[in-house]
Amino acid sequence: MAPCCPQEAPLDAITHTFTLMQRTVFPLAIIVLIAFGAYTAFAPESGSLNADQSTHFAVSDTALVQKIRIADNNGQVAVVKRVPGHPLGLWSLNDRYPARKDATDLLLKTFKRISVRQPVRASAKEGVLKMMASAGKRVDIFTDDISTPAKTWFIGTPTQSHTGTHMLLELGETGRSETPYVTHIEGFTGFLSTRFFTDENEWRYTGVYESRADEIAAITAIPLDDTGNAATLRWNEAGDQILAQHNGQTMNLPQGILRDQWLRFKKVHVETWNSHLSAAAQDSLKNSPVAWKLKVDYKDGSEVNLDLHWKAPIMEEYDTEGRLLSHDGSRMYAVHKGECALVQTFVFNPILDFWRSLTRMPTQPSKS
Repeated sequence: MAPCCPQEAPLDAITHTFTLMQRTVFPLAIIVLIAFGAYTAFAPESGSLNADQSTHFAVSDTALVQKIRIADNNGQVAVVKRVPGHPLGLWSLNDRYPARKDATDLLLKTFKRISVRQPVRASAKEGVLKMMASAGKRVDIFTDDISTPAKTWFIGTPTQSHTGTHMLLELGETGRSETPYVTHIEGFTGFLSTRFFTDENEWRYTGVYESRADEIAAITAIPLDDTGNAATLRWNEAGDQILAQHNGQTMNLPQGILRDQWLRFKKVHVETWNSHLSAAAQDSLKNSPVAWKLKVDYKDGSEVNLDLHWKAPIMEEYDTEGRLLSHDGSRMYAVHKGECALVQTFVFNPILDFWRSLTRMPTQPSKS
């Protein structure tokens, strides 16, 4: 019988070869995998969204933004510029008016926090670009050079889910991207296009009376088509008490009530300068009877007047005693420097109620 050892030799050779591979090839493969993982983690990914310049919508330092220009396809343009050192932090609007601070703040937050979710699908790209061209908005963002935008956003329609916004980016150094993207803000549900409006009346700052309390010299209100009494509030000669005067006579009212009323005029805003009235209707309003006249005199010699007019009701409304109101219970019209605006009774009723209830105000004993 032949010996078995020679037959087992090939098997030993295979085992030896496999062991050698384990000792050399496998460790090498592991090293390669580790190296690839490190490269993936730390090296820039040319295929990622972050590495694509056409996705860099965000402005990391919004303090550098000096001017924003928003234009729509109807020819309306709103240009807001930073005003260094403005006491209220307001920007200018079209070099004519102060701009709403809440609106400029919202744009800066949008510039800071915007991110790209994904590119628009290839099948939808052509339609999105056509929509941008026909009904989109252009937003130019200027930083150090206010003559050339650092970035330009082309804003299109929302996504079908209304949780994203189609946008296209143009950079000064690389030009306009060919790919639109779906953008959004982390933690915000909705679309972003409504933040970029162009109506000048909607952009205008709504403050009418805005100052420190110690800058006010006198406050006067006259009810012409409402209950109450006309009266003027002003400081006494010593400057330590507020006087309420009606028909030249000083009324005996508690200082706490007078001071509260005085402080209400530190900040009084209209709702919007868009009165939703035609030019003819605005002229008619200015010539119609005034419900209230308000005037604030300031220590610098300036004065601000505001006329309030009743607004016709848009539905049946009743007062707290069940009587049908002859006017809109939520809004009034205001006329300020010849311009019409809408105001909320929620804001103005607490102010007017002081004069409406003067005859029923609690009094305090006269000092002898």
